[in-house]
Amino acid sequence: MFTYKFVGLIAADAQTPYYYGSLPAQPELGHILVYSETGNRYAVVRIDGEGLVGDGDGHANQTELAWAEIGRSETVPTLWLQKFDVKKEIQAQGRSFSYEEYSEKNREARLYSKSA
Repeated sequence: MFTYKFVGLIAADAQTPYYYGSLPAQPELGHILVYSETGNRYAVVRIDGEGLVGDGDGHANQTELAWAEIGRSETVPTLWLQKFDVKKEIQAQGRSFSYEEYSEKNREARLYSKSA
């Protein structure tokens, strides 16, 4: 688990500004975090620090970060998150092209242009 302080969560997902969370994979810019309880989604927009790495559910590392920040006023590894506004989501439209379909259309176009 990779443990960080999370900044940018709304009150429904974090009741205080001191929220520490653990992820099963090392986060990268652009990763999306989903809160199953609320359905809220956040994008990782900035990463400060390496995060604490440990086994288990991350609870011990979350406690360690809280103690370091709140108890000792130390800087802790932080993920900066930006909430997705559901109203601003855009539905993409498109289709897949198979190699065979595209090759056949190109072949037909080449044959047509040679006969013209």
